[in-house]
Amino acid sequence: MIFIMLYPVLLKVWDREDVMKLNPTLWRTCRILASETRLQMLWLIFDEKELYVEQMAEWTGMSIPNASNQLRALSARGLISPRREKMLVLYRAEANESLEAAPALLEALRVCHEKSVSFKTLIRQATAFTHERRIEIVRELKGKELVFQKLLEATGMSSSALSRHLKKLEARGFVKYREGLYRTAYPGNVLGRTLLKLACA
Repeated sequence: MIFIMLYPVLLKVWDREDVMKLNPTLWRTCRILASETRLQMLWLIFDEKELYVEQMAEWTGMSIPNASNQLRALSARGLISPRREKMLVLYRAEANESLEAAPALLEALRVCHEKSVSFKTLIRQATAFTHERRIEIVRELKGKELVFQKLLEATGMSSSALSRHLKKLEARGFVKYREGLYRTAYPGNVLGRTLLKLACA
């Protein structure tokens, strides 16, 4: 009797674990990237090649602890690498090869830096994938055109949740809706294309 009552709850947990396996780090990485502060720090590292935490704090007007926390967040996603020099820590734009998405994302961000793509554009693209269910949606649409009902069945989401996630993906240029069918769209710059490729991998 207890198992029958708990079954719907357990099913949701199992479903969530399956979703997490889709790409366990991409949505977290996108949350880190969806910040003008952290993008500004990464741009400074691109410009200067290597920076001390103290230099970063001075140049951005942050406290040293805050600058250190922000740099560690970028480092944890594999986008920059630390190097200790005596009592100081330096960071450089070097991807952590053990994190599958990091090299491609760092290269895409480097190109965006060189082409002076606005932070607003980059944050808008990153926020398309700050939720794991949106990654699930683009995977379901990979190479296909689906009606809303088929997406509902494939994802197991509620109608309202699926509508909400689709609107965000459409607004950010990753999904198109035409004649009753949803399909993936081709983003306009290298970060968007890289994010879509990683989400669909």
